[in-house]
Amino acid sequence: MVTAMQSIPFSEARAHLAETLRLVESSQNPLLISRRGQDVGVLMSIEQYQQLATSPSSFSARLNQWRTTYAQSGLNDDPFNNVRDTSKGREFSW
Repeated sequence: MVTAMQSIPFSEARAHLAETLRLVESSQNPLLISRRGQDVGVLMSIEQYQQLATSPSSFSARLNQWRTTYAQSGLNDDPFNNVRDTSKGREFSW
């Protein structure tokens, strides 16, 4: 079951930073930080961050794996050439 992340205003997080950090560490749940009603950041424990950054299923891990596989394949063609928009684009001047 996925639960919605809790969100607190930036001013509250700043005013009670030590308490907010303790909450994140003890609950092991990331905390959204909002400004003017919009979520703008995430506070998480270092353990969560390290797990996210080094997880074999993380985007960066999969991208690095793909790059290694692609580089070892000996292919020189960019596999994304057929999906990129190669048009010149619109004219722009200052």
